[in-house]
Amino acid sequence: MSWRNVSSRSFIERALEHLPALRRVGRRLTGSTAEADDLVQETVARALERHDELRDPERLKGWLLAVQRAVFLNSRRGLRPRLEVLEGGLGKEAAPEPSADLEAELHAHTLSSGMKAALESLAPEWRDALWLREVEELSYEEIAQVQGCPVGTVRSRLARARGAMLDLLEKEKSHGSL
Repeated sequence: MSWRNVSSRSFIERALEHLPALRRVGRRLTGSTAEADDLVQETVARALERHDELRDPERLKGWLLAVQRAVFLNSRRGLRPRLEVLEGGLGKEAAPEPSADLEAELHAHTLSSGMKAALESLAPEWRDALWLREVEELSYEEIAQVQGCPVGTVRSRLARARGAMLDLLEKEKSHGSL
């Protein structure tokens, strides 16, 4: 099946099925729900413009995430620091008790503060690969497409990320901080 012969409406319907994943990854990229929503909107618009470039409809999710990454990187070129005014209180929300089980927490899409800290301590390429695999459940090939690297590099990044997370979580557990 090629998207060249499919209506824009059908493409949008299929693309919208992946909206939750685009929003999750968008929040990870931008750090802000509002910016993530803007990023998702721009991603869907760009994907619609270029939907005929999708070679394998079975890999739509990975393709959309690759488009999102390109839109995000393009938006950050030449970005200057800016002051943002925060509304509302700055109180901390109660964090759930960590389980020290990365896979379970990632699949639940809720991370404890300890797990977030461990994930954030990883190199960005490792962290993104791990997130795309464990949360978004992309194949290695799809992650390679999103990250613009060979599949072997994805395998290496995932192995290193998992090893680093395990080491960090074991250290934290032995020190009683997690």
